[in-house]
Amino acid sequence: MTVLQEDIPQDWYETAFTGMSAEMAWTERTESEIKRALTMLRPHGGERILDLACGTGRHSLELVRQGFSVVGVEIGEELVEIARKDAAEQGLEAEFIQADLRELEFEAEFDVVLNLNDGAVGYFETDEENHRTFEVISRALKPGGQNLIQVPNVLYARARLPQRSWIPSESMVELVEHRWNKKNSYMEGAMIPVRFGEVLENLDKRIEFRQRLYAVEELREIYDSVGMSLERVFHGNGRPKEPTENQFEIFASARKS
Repeated sequence: MTVLQEDIPQDWYETAFTGMSAEMAWTERTESEIKRALTMLRPHGGERILDLACGTGRHSLELVRQGFSVVGVEIGEELVEIARKDAAEQGLEAEFIQADLRELEFEAEFDVVLNLNDGAVGYFETDEENHRTFEVISRALKPGGQNLIQVPNVLYARARLPQRSWIPSESMVELVEHRWNKKNSYMEGAMIPVRFGEVLENLDKRIEFRQRLYAVEELREIYDSVGMSLERVFHGNGRPKEPTENQFEIFASARKS
């Protein structure tokens, strides 16, 4: 039995993520995720970084700890409040902005733009709206600046979905279902977070999502169209390598001309 609706709301990203995101399994990998990202980008140190769709700000704050200047942007009000509270409690200086990233008007202000754990790449309603994400990235970067995206792998989606899985963390387990909508190249899914000790009686806490996935050649063309060049594609181990259908996600770095 599927938990997915036939049609996922196109504006799902506006309300999907709440304060419970701070407990999800992915939050336990912050240090290793930043270490991997920095290995891929090889910054000199002290760069100014824009963290798009930053969630509760965990990556932003870890980057501040490592000496970078960081601005995090997130659409969810509750998530931004958590990020600001954590920064204040930890004595870290980071700026957090609540906004739809398409509304940003940064002009050549950043050395690096990060889109980690999706970073809202492909979240929007149409190809045209999703293209705006890349326009914002390019506009925000200084000449020579870098972007790193972490997104699901379209080759995996085509070959392996539909699929059900589960991801444990210290306080909960995430039940996840994915399917592939080949008509418009969207991966659609639902995630049910269940805290240990709770009884799963209904699906009220279900988080439904949809995301446009891109082949490497599509990403190369999109970056070209916004004045950037796709430089490398990485596996999850941080090594440059073309993707295969066996890996769930890919990383891609690009540079502004």
